[in-house]
Formats: sequence, structure tokens, C-alpha cells
Amino acid sequence: MVVYLEDGVYRLERPFVLHEDNSGRHGHDVVYRAAPGAKPVLSGSIPVTGWTLYDKDLNIYKASVGQVRSRQLYVNGHRAVRARTDSYPAGFQPRAVRPSHVELGTPYPAGGGIFYAVTDLNPQRWRDPMTWTNVQEIEAVGKDWWRMAIVPLASMTSAHGLGLMTLRQPAWTNANITTKPIWNFWQVERFENALEFLDEPGEWYLKTGKEGHELYYKPRPGEDLAGAHVELPRLDVLIEGRGKPEKPLSHLRFEGLTFAHATWMGPSSDNGYIPDQSGFILEGLGHRPNQIGHSKNVTRTPGNLSFLYASHVTFRQNHFEHLGAVALDLNTGSKCNRVRDNLFQDISSAAIQLGGVSDMDHPPLPQGEPHITSDNTIENNVIKETGRDFVDTAGMFVGFTRNTLIEHNTISDVPWSGIAIGWGWGLLDESGFPGVPGATWHEWGQYPLTPNSGNKIRYNLFERFLGDRWDGGAIYTTGQQGHSPDDPLLIEGNVAIGKRPAGGGNTFYTDGGSRYIRLKSNVSLNNPIGQMDFGLPPRPGDPLPYTTTFPVAKINTIPYGSDSGGCVTYGEIVFEDNYWLEGTIPAKELFIGLSDLILTGFLSDLLHKDVLFDPYSAQGYFDICPYTDKTTKISYPTQLTYSNNHMIKGRGDVPKQILDQAGAQSKLLEQTIEK
Repeated sequence: MVVYLEDGVYRLERPFVLHEDNSGRHGHDVVYRAAPGAKPVLSGSIPVTGWTLYDKDLNIYKASVGQVRSRQLYVNGHRAVRARTDSYPAGFQPRAVRPSHVELGTPYPAGGGIFYAVTDLNPQRWRDPMTWTNVQEIEAVGKDWWRMAIVPLASMTSAHGLGLMTLRQPAWTNANITTKPIWNFWQVERFENALEFLDEPGEWYLKTGKEGHELYYKPRPGEDLAGAHVELPRLDVLIEGRGKPEKPLSHLRFEGLTFAHATWMGPSSDNGYIPDQSGFILEGLGHRPNQIGHSKNVTRTPGNLSFLYASHVTFRQNHFEHLGAVALDLNTGSKCNRVRDNLFQDISSAAIQLGGVSDMDHPPLPQGEPHITSDNTIENNVIKETGRDFVDTAGMFVGFTRNTLIEHNTISDVPWSGIAIGWGWGLLDESGFPGVPGATWHEWGQYPLTPNSGNKIRYNLFERFLGDRWDGGAIYTTGQQGHSPDDPLLIEGNVAIGKRPAGGGNTFYTDGGSRYIRLKSNVSLNNPIGQMDFGLPPRPGDPLPYTTTFPVAKINTIPYGSDSGGCVTYGEIVFEDNYWLEGTIPAKELFIGLSDLILTGFLSDLLHKDVLFDPYSAQGYFDICPYTDKTTKISYPTQLTYSNNHMIKGRGDVPKQILDQAGAQSKLLEQTIEK
């Protein structure tokens, strides 16, 4: 059966839900296809009209939007910016517990919060937090190495010349769950979502009220709201496929459609947005304090198109654009699906999410094989401008999977890694390897062999990665990737170009617990060694500085990364016929830069205390945290094998065949789409 969609915008009032009964039958697919020459758009937004001038001096307009809530707004096809303060505002100091040296009295909770002092270093419009309105709609944003966190405010108080913001629970507790301060919410990067913050062209704010919500917007130069095309997303999900282990949704095709304008309101809840890594987040209570910066139980960022227990589903020649969560989520039990020749652009989180990381995705499995994600193909897609709201996310994430093929995709302009594959840092593998500093063997329990097997990442092109965060790469792996050296994850023929120069990371990053990987004929071009980045130091005169406890100025100058590397990597990784651009920094030079911080104890809880910091192997592998087991005396990573790798000076030193194969088909697709 073929359902043809004619030209036009189809505004969904609720998600289009598909069950097993909607599957194809008897060898035939159910096809949802654009009619010949048509460009149908499935949209989860409302158009916004009826603008009136609200503030003549600031050129702010407003419009009524009924009861619609959203975290995104699009004006004439461009993503608008939620109203926000300057980056790293002065006079704000997060403390998970009350400072012992400040006598605040009984009104202040022992759990702490964000302490503040009014200072003229901030603009007058939002200088005094006690003047902020709709406090519970405001969010504090923090960033650390590879993550960001969004924590909504709960209340505001001020006394004795010092104010305190309390934050909503459990978000605030979960944002401070580790025993390492630098992996907690220790610094405010900005505040978002208040009318007082709306001061730049292209910013917007949505004020909620019992009688209806009001949207405020400050136009960009040349924008006339009387004729502007303004879209306010209202749906979290456009299409939802609800298969079951015993009755999967199957044999569907989506061809030539555009999926646009969806939001995700989860971060506005009491859970906020507290990521563990790559868009997998901490929600609810019960996350135990830990030393490793990771929690065993995490929740996935949902998809605006979401499929659970789906098989033989094809997405071909579609556009996914202006979306507020993961664009396409192929969850647990996804089998034999194909994502080909699509364009993903302007996505708030990852473009594609395949498989999961929960107990449902990993042995021992209830009911066994139906839960395994296997035999999926992602090829010839253009993925660009992802992570627009959640900068900790990869362009594409792959969890526990078998026989996944990812090839001939172009992935560009991503804030963290291009592709992230694997989970667990060794702690979910049979070995129980402690692949994170501070972890212990089998800390998360005993597990049989990983489901990961037969996966291939081949001939993809990566451009402009690590655009915002650091400690990532073009391709990032964690955990065991196969069952033996004869069953490795194959990373072959990929080309990575133009990492953000300051972004510290490894182009091909085999991180914690990575094991059984073969990297063959990959190319790294113009990906200079970056630096650690812990944000800006306090400005002179900041009434609540933190330099006495955190030497940001010193940390931010330390080189970090290379063409290959990792942290507490297991090993058994083969590098052959690759083409690297960067040389290495002599270990002595890097050690000098780190020695004072290690000796003062600042990094002693991050690095193993019994290891002399010597980060580069002779072949250039950057090992930020080498590990030697105290009992066995085995040093990791073990068995890094190098064969016929080449140091290059530029594109001309790389065989043309490799450059042509990597991303060539998807580049052609992108040119066709743009025409």
C-alpha cells in the first residue's frame, strides 16, 4: 500500500502513532511517500501571527500563542535564540553545600544552590536577580568537559548582602552527583528564559500564564514580523512507532517527506537536563554519589521520530529539520532498518540515535534476542548543525548493537563528537574493566559478553567537529566493541577535517574501556592539538570569585589530544595504513605544564596517583590517563598495534581513492538537495 502526500504543510495536532497492525504484510511494505513533484511537510508547530509592539525602545514585539509551550522558535526558517544572559556572568557561585565561612541564617537550605551578589559588572537590565520575573521558568546552564547541564530555578532569596537561588529537584542533586567538583555544576555559563534577558536581536521569550501564553521576540535587522513566517513548535513527537518484542512494527517506508518543527519539554521539568554523556541523562531520584562521573542508570533523550521494536523500516530521501530533540530514534529491538539518502539539519540533539544502553539492550536480557538491536544500515546521509541546544551530543549515537553498517555519510558542524559508539567504559563488559579514573573492577556488576559485534564505520566524511565542547572526536568509542581480536569494530576509510582548533580531543578517540577495534586507512587533516577548557576565569572585581579553588587560567593552557588517543583504554586496538597530520607534544613538555597541578593535588583525584604522567606513545597515541592495575601490574592500554601509518603534511599526501570514497556519495546528495 502506498500513501501519497500532496504538496503542503500538514500540521499535526497529536503524534502519528503506528502499531504492529500498521505493518506491511505478505512481503509488501506500507509506504508513505511524497506525490510526484510534491514537497510535503509534516510539522508539529503553530504559525504565530498578530504581533504588536511591546517595547519601542528595545524593539520587542509580542504575540498571544494560547496554551502552547515550547523550547524552540523559528523565524523565516532560522532558529531564534532563547533569551539569555551574557556568558559567564559575574557574581554567581554555585555551591552544592552551604559555604562554612558564610553566616546566612536559617532561610538558606543546607543543600546550597547558586549564591549571588549584585555587581555592576553585569548589565543593569538583569543585574539584580531579585527583579527577575517568572523565576521558576528560568534555567541555569553549566558546562564542563564533554557535557552541559540545564537546571531550572525554584526560588530566590536575599539577605545579609548575599543572595541564594535554590534550584529544582532532583535536577540540582543530580547535577552534583560526583565527588569530583569539576564534573559537577560548579560554574554558571549563563541563565536562560526570562524577559529581562531579552536584549539581543533574534532572541525570544515565552511567558506562561493561566489565561494564555505570550511570546516576545526582538527582530533581527531587516525582519518585518507583519510578513514573517514564524513557527512555534508544540509537539514533542511527530511519528511514534510502538512495536513490541513479540509483535514488532515492520515493513514501512518513508520517502521524500520533510519532518519539521518539533520541540522537547523534558528539560523544563524538575529533572532539567542533566546528561551523563551524549544525550543520555539522569532523571528521578536514586542516583548514588560516585567518583567516576557516570551513572549506571540513565534515560535516553527521546526522538521527535521514535521507533521501538521496529524492523525493516526504511527512511529514504527525507528532510529532518528544525527539530528539538533527537531527530530519528531507533530504540531497543531495532532490526534490519535502513536510513539512506536523507538530510538532517538544525537538530537540537543528535540526528540519529540507534540502540540503547539500558539493561534491556545488554545481556543478560529478558526474553533474549527480541531486545537486541542488529543489522541496521545508515548510509549516504548528510548530517549537519546538530546539538543546537544540547551541545554534549554527537551527530550520531550508537549504543549496544550488532552488525551495524555506517558508511558514506557526511557529518559536519557538530558541537561534540561526530559519531559516538558504545557505552559502559568497560564496566558493562565481561571483563568489568574500570575504564574511568576512580572506577573499580566490576563496579557495576558481573556481565556476559557485550552484544557489540560485527559493526562497521566506513568511508564517512567529518568536517568541523568539537565545535563547542572538548574531550571528544570525529569518531568516539567506549567499551568493548567485539568478542575477540578477530571480531573488531572496523573503522575504515574515514576522513576527518577541520576540528575546532582550540577544542581538545582526539580525532579518532578510543576512550574508556575501548577494546577490539581496527582502524584502517583513516585520514586526519587540519585537526590541531587543542586545549583543556573550563570556561572563563572570573572577571577582575567579581564579588564571588572561585580562582582560589580552581586555577582555570592554568588549566585552559594545557594541550589535550592528538589524532588518536583515549582515557583508561583497555587496548587490543590495531592502527594500520592511517594518515595522520599532527605530530606529538614531547611528554616532558606536557608534564611540565601539568606538574604543578598534579603536585598540588588538583588533578590527583582525576589521574591515578601512582602513574607518572607520560601521555604519548611512540606512535602518537595520546593517553590522558594511563592505568596500571595494582594487583596484576598490567599497564593499559595493552597491545596497541601499529602498521604502515603515515605522517602527512596535507591533502596531497593522501591517496585520492580514500578522499573520494569518504563522503563522496553524500556530498553529491547534499549538492542535489541544495539545488
